[in-house]
Amino acid sequence: MKHLLSAEGQESLRTLAGARALFAFDFDGTLAPIVARPPDARAGIGVRQRLALLAQRAPVAVVSGRGLADLRERIPVEVRHCIGNHGNEGLPGATDPATLHAVCRGWIAQLDATLAAAPLSGIVVEDKRLTLSLHYRLARDREHALRELAQIVKRLDPAPRVIGGKLVLNLLPPQARTKFEAIIALAGHERAQRVLFVGDDATDELVFAQAPAHWITVRVGLDRASRAHYFIHRQSEIVMLLDQLLQLSRASAMRDGDEGGRR
Repeated sequence: MKHLLSAEGQESLRTLAGARALFAFDFDGTLAPIVARPPDARAGIGVRQRLALLAQRAPVAVVSGRGLADLRERIPVEVRHCIGNHGNEGLPGATDPATLHAVCRGWIAQLDATLAAAPLSGIVVEDKRLTLSLHYRLARDREHALRELAQIVKRLDPAPRVIGGKLVLNLLPPQARTKFEAIIALAGHERAQRVLFVGDDATDELVFAQAPAHWITVRVGLDRASRAHYFIHRQSEIVMLLDQLLQLSRASAMRDGDEGGRR
């Protein structure tokens, strides 16, 4: 795993200029800093401006665990693909939302009953209609909270697909898509020859681990166990990456214009 500013990383980025590329990003921890309360998360104005410019030149997607309505209000309107709930909202052909919603309603009832009988302080159950997130960032003893939540989740019916995150457990119904499946579908829709995906946690590792060899995958934060090809040190470096992508898109547009003039 090498830094994106390494010679190899820079060469990989340059290959994007010669092909139709899809640029895909996670939101929390990638486009926006991680915060204690998810409703408070915001992408900085510099990130929003650059993302909007990039989206005017190339297919851009934001693929997040957030609900679609929540995500949509946090990203520029120019972004073509806004995909919520880990790939289960905003993508044509997704699983019938009524099926996923019914599963989540059942889980909410089970969780309410369990937590009423044995309360866990600092736990936030986020109902995103098609998936659930159990946050334990506010728990006084996070390790204890995680152990207790893990036992509670094991008793849910039907059994969820559990994807960890930064002080959160994400619960996906058995029929749900993952981010990887969503990006595969978007790449096909856009007829993309290359894909760049940037993420920061366990939900994004599903993409890193399954990405075809010609995709460029970037993790925010060094984790030597990650399957991403490259990393940037911290979330604030996303501005640097967006600047590079804008430069590449300008160079590609100028080259296409020159070739069109010669024809």
